[in-house]
Amino acid sequence: HHDAPLFGYILEGTLQVDYGPEGVRTYEAGDALLEAVTVSHNGSVVGDDPVRVLVVNMGADGAPNAVLEE
Repeated sequence: HHDAPLFGYILEGTLQVDYGPEGVRTYEAGDALLEAVTVSHNGSVVGDDPVRVLVVNMGADGAPNAVLEE
């Protein structure tokens, strides 16, 4: 999960994000999203083509971009 807002814009490919009990979302080239804050999630590439995402983290200096769960 992220502790600060994160903006993403899908430049190329298809990305599927599993938000656990919150469901699964699929994002394609041209889609924009504000990523979930404090909700665990995992993204994966759909298909054989690579995914390129423009990401803007709105955190603070020294703060991690992501918090990994065990």
